[in-house]
Amino acid sequence: MKILTPVQPAPVPGLPITPVEFDGMTITPYAAQATGRLAYSIRATGMRSPRTASAAPTKNNSASENDAA
Repeated sequence: MKILTPVQPAPVPGLPITPVEFDGMTITPYAAQATGRLAYSIRATGMRSPRTASAAPTKNNSASENDAA
């Protein structure tokens, strides 16, 4: 994957790869002219360091609230 960005995320110590989050991802299927096989173009509008679990959005589980009432 080629990434065109002026800032690269900082590596996380102890991991063999650097985790990142992509924004605005699109996947476009196409037929590769050389082989005739299905291929994919994957694009993103941005890349950032991953959010921590406490900063990630959470689901509002209203069903469990209704069961308690």
